Amino acid sequence: MSDKVSIYIPAYNAEKTIEHSIISIKNQTHAVDEIIIIDDNSSDKTLEIISQFKDVVLIKNEKNKGLSFSRNLAIKKSSNEIVGAIDSDVVLNNNWLEILLNNLNQNQIVMCGGNMTEKFITNKFNAWRAKYYSQNWGSKDVINPAFLYGCNTLLLKSAWRNVDGYNNEFRTNGEDIDFSNKIKSFDNSKLFYSSKAICSHLQNDNIKSLSKRIWRYHSYGYKIKKPSIYRFIKLFIKQLKFFIKRFFENLFKFNLFFMYISFIIFIDFIRLEICNYLKNKK
Repeated sequence: MSDKVSIYIPAYNAEKTIEHSIISIKNQTHAVDEIIIIDDNSSDKTLEIISQFKDVVLIKNEKNKGLSFSRNLAIKKSSNEIVGAIDSDVVLNNNWLEILLNNLNQNQIVMCGGNMTEKFITNKFNAWRAKYYSQNWGSKDVINPAFLYGCNTLLLKSAWRNVDGYNNEFRTNGEDIDFSNKIKSFDNSKLFYSSKAICSHLQNDNIKSLSKRIWRYHSYGYKIKKPSIYRFIKLFIKQLKFFIKRFFENLFKFNLFFMYISFIIFIDFIRLEICNYLKNKK
């Protein structure tokens, strides 16, 4: 099998970070044959920034189609059997690709993922997110983790074909868990998490952006897709349990700021879920 690699980035309103992500792909110790950007109908300067890179393949969605659609389109259009993906707010260490390539296609491993850490950890909102919503599986390599985080992966295109790609119903979150489960259920195919394939997350949250991020993560990734009273009650109970656990955990450590963040996250989650229900009820 050829060792040529395509790497794609699904992008939506990514003007603050997309340039750094592209440059990190170009700086890999193993050369990347093709870089594809799927712009999901951005309204900021994302397209203007991407256009500065003349060797990047740009595909523009005429309207916002969501994350899974963009992933499927990028993989379908890619020229190579090995396809990588990073989020538009991720910067790769120079040897990220080299490390993952050494494990791909070994011992029935058809998909690998790396270790993403938070870049701006001195921001307490980012630190809270790193504690409760980290996007890695720790400091040791893992064969067949529960799933691979979609923010940084390397995949055999044949494995994507075997499971009919990503489920387009997952527009913003949850597509990576669903896809990982489909991969693991197909003919003894395996996933691999490499703790040494490191990349950095460039998001720099405040309480408002963090609240919305956590709501999207749970709401759009939840198994009950259609907003309803029943769904709201289920999500409310789940979030209440999270809040109580985090509140008392930080109370014992006297971490008042984390207690405050947990409380606001819980209140905003309820507000956003109610607004989503009322919006869809119309």
